[in-house]
Amino acid sequence: MVLKALITAAALAGIGTMATAQDVGDVSVGIGSTNFGLSLQGEYTVSPKAGVRGLLMGGLSVEDEFEVDEATIDGEADFGGIAVIGDYYPLGNAWRISGGLFISNTEVSGIVNDDGTVYDGTIEFKNSVAPMITTGFDAELASGWSLSGDIGFIITTLEVSSDDADPIVQADIDELNDDLEDVPVFPFVGLGVNYRF
Repeated sequence: MVLKALITAAALAGIGTMATAQDVGDVSVGIGSTNFGLSLQGEYTVSPKAGVRGLLMGGLSVEDEFEVDEATIDGEADFGGIAVIGDYYPLGNAWRISGGLFISNTEVSGIVNDDGTVYDGTIEFKNSVAPMITTGFDAELASGWSLSGDIGFIITTLEVSSDDADPIVQADIDELNDDLEDVPVFPFVGLGVNYRF
């Protein structure tokens, strides 16, 4: 346990010292992967300690059974979204804290079965445009090239809906949504390789 903590601390310290050389006006582009699918990224350096990024994510589609609270959805999940993020490098090294907006294009749709109540339904973010907060790094690998990563959350809940007007179905949906309100955030994870011009 102590050895694991020491190795983690040493890795974070190493990342902290591998700053990417950033000049005002620098532009970088990159590719990577997030929990919303493959990503394309562009970044503009505003100052030596600040930048603005845009991410386009998608291309991930999964057919499976998905558990939502105590209900099961047998269907398809399509992941995707756009993020506009401001980065701040408080120590002037590779570590950054970031905040911005996430515009969702994510939907899970299929047959919902909640303890015997069965209907066609969808699950989406309650707010299709939601704030996000992350922390991460942008560490130089070689001249012009860097490895970047982010971990954080999007501040919104999931919401179930259905065109089925049956009062029993709508009561079930209301109950599911009440339970989903207890989880006010959705995780975000990303890793990519960038080239700076």
